[in-house]
Amino acid sequence: MTLTRCAHQTLMQTLGNGPNGQDAVWHRAMDAIASGSDTAMMPAQCKSALAVLRALHARTTEARRRLETTSPRLLATALLMANRADPQINESATVLMDGIRLLPLGRLHNGPTDIYPALVREWLDADPQPVMT
Repeated sequence: MTLTRCAHQTLMQTLGNGPNGQDAVWHRAMDAIASGSDTAMMPAQCKSALAVLRALHARTTEARRRLETTSPRLLATALLMANRADPQINESATVLMDGIRLLPLGRLHNGPTDIYPALVREWLDADPQPVMT
């Protein structure tokens, strides 16, 4: 989680700490990571953060294969609904989840609005992190 946060903060610092045009570039970067598209047009200072985020995003394939979702919300709901008091169900859930880490992928919607870039800016205002190099 710390690595993801540091990469997101580094990317936001590189793009600038304002709410206007940076959000559009942020969304292009997140789209490129999710689709595997080329990020060559991004600023050179973004390359380290983008490489980290791309490597972390590659792990979603295993989560989707095992869990048939990469949604933390769906996964949390399923785990809450499971009867974990039943030893067989608990063991199955433990095996299924072994090694799975669902990390923020740079988007968080509140209705139609993606509020994740604003959250990253708030993190930067509260606790600036050094830029990844």
